[in-house]
Amino acid sequence: MSAGARVTSFGALLVAIFALAVLAGRALDPATDAAGSEDHAAPGGAGAHAAGAAPATAGGGLRLVAEPTTTFDPGRAARLTLRVVDAHGDTLRDFEVEQSRRMHLIVVRRDLRRFQHLHPAQDRSGAWTTALTLPDAGVYHAFADFQTGGERHTLGVDLFAGGQFTPLPLPAPSNVAATDGYDVSLRDDGSRLRFAVGRNGRLRTDLQPYLGARGHLVVLRAGDLAYEHVHPVNRDELTFATDELRPGRYRLFLQFRHADRVHTAAFTKVVAP
Repeated sequence: MSAGARVTSFGALLVAIFALAVLAGRALDPATDAAGSEDHAAPGGAGAHAAGAAPATAGGGLRLVAEPTTTFDPGRAARLTLRVVDAHGDTLRDFEVEQSRRMHLIVVRRDLRRFQHLHPAQDRSGAWTTALTLPDAGVYHAFADFQTGGERHTLGVDLFAGGQFTPLPLPAPSNVAATDGYDVSLRDDGSRLRFAVGRNGRLRTDLQPYLGARGHLVVLRAGDLAYEHVHPVNRDELTFATDELRPGRYRLFLQFRHADRVHTAAFTKVVAP
């Protein structure tokens, strides 16, 4: 995935959407959520969907459609079915394998909590289906990340879990995060983000490959959900080259595999004007 890949962004204001939804959730950091958090990895080469301009609901004449509903009961598993349709309304069926999968689905609540990474399965009609639990009330956004015709696309759709809701503030910026008994550190040298994973006071150098590399990074900007998905610069490191981020507050979701399990560490980053 190249660093100049497709940009996705949502102009709808977070406060307006929350006011329309009247929904509620718990004060948990996404890094500690157990709602199916996953990520995929690249077999070398940096890649990203840079934080920027295009709405994720449509791109290149394609649209993402959720059926039969976009409303879920909080905490209850249900089936989410998605179709990618072209300008004529026909279902797209041809998808290319990218990072060992033909579709990657990122789901996050719009206050940048409750992060999940899922891999739907495609049926003969061309529809993509996955089991999904929205753990708490709120407005969520699903990003469908795929490649077709040699071009990358990121499309999206809002999902809703009903109930009384108060959005949670972002945690303070920090270069350390804890998840599942692991301590993860971040070093930002201005052009690359470098992560190190430790446990019980020891650096873990035995991270397991996950779909081809040591980890993945998803970057989301607070407010408009500008989206960047970055792969490691090589197979054996947790080092990521990112496009220059525009001013704003971001949430970084690093995912890595160890002890036969995928773990998620979340960081807050602020880019000054």
